[in-house]
Amino acid sequence: MATTTLERDRTRSAAVRRAGRRKKLTPFLFIGPAIGLIVAVLAYPVMYGIQLSLFETNVIGETTFIGLGQYFKLFADPAFQGALVRSLVLVASSVIIGMVFSMTFAQILHKITFGGKVFRTIVLIPFLVSGIAAAVMWRFLFAPTGGVVGLVFDFFGADAISWLGDPTRAMIVLILANVWFISPFSTLIIYAGLKTVDPNLYDAAAIDGAGGWDTYRFITVAALGPQLMLSLMWLSFASFNMFDLIIPMTGGGPGRSTEVLALLLYQLGFEQLDFNAAAAVMVVLLGLNIGLSAAYLKLVPRDE
Repeated sequence: MATTTLERDRTRSAAVRRAGRRKKLTPFLFIGPAIGLIVAVLAYPVMYGIQLSLFETNVIGETTFIGLGQYFKLFADPAFQGALVRSLVLVASSVIIGMVFSMTFAQILHKITFGGKVFRTIVLIPFLVSGIAAAVMWRFLFAPTGGVVGLVFDFFGADAISWLGDPTRAMIVLILANVWFISPFSTLIIYAGLKTVDPNLYDAAAIDGAGGWDTYRFITVAALGPQLMLSLMWLSFASFNMFDLIIPMTGGGPGRSTEVLALLLYQLGFEQLDFNAAAAVMVVLLGLNIGLSAAYLKLVPRDE
């Protein structure tokens, strides 16, 4: 009888262990196909691009291994240096302004009780528009003659301003267009996070006498940590890789005042046919995206 009970306990323990292993493996079974697809689509091009950046090809098609020589030449190139600085300015400005807009609109959408679905749809419209269409629209808004912004200035008696013909103003317009184009997605992420915050926390904070700023910092922002980090990653990634807005709006001009790394990569690869240098720019962009993503992840405590 004791032997039978012992065997039954062993069988039950083995079944529990198998169930535990199945429970742990189930999430990987669901995400496995997605990871496999990502690896199949991205892994080979990235690895090939890294390999390509370590070689140099002459005019007759002969390739020579030069190691990091391509990167040394790239960082010594004034065109690359300028594009890198402009990319950093674009990303920093877009992330700061985009996060302010995203947090503000997400909170407004969260507070709206009447017609919430309609307003959420309206907020998402910029994200649903193609980059080319958005660029054409913003170019029309700031056109020197007949543009909406110019007509507003003319109505108030102010002199017309060449927004896209001035290097500084062109970059400002580009940043605003980029924020308008990419912020809706981060707004949606933060809005979804706000839906998960327990309203009782705000009631408890009010009872304890917490002010509005303390409630916002220690409840709203603290609870939205993962969503804020995901939004930061999205804004940074989308800004670093922005290309479709620049080509129709400014083409990188005036001069090279709006030429960023993504546009320089296109010009090196498809206009100058210097695929080795273009691959090196791709690796730099990849490194910047990975580095910023790692920095953002460090801001979220591991125990959250």
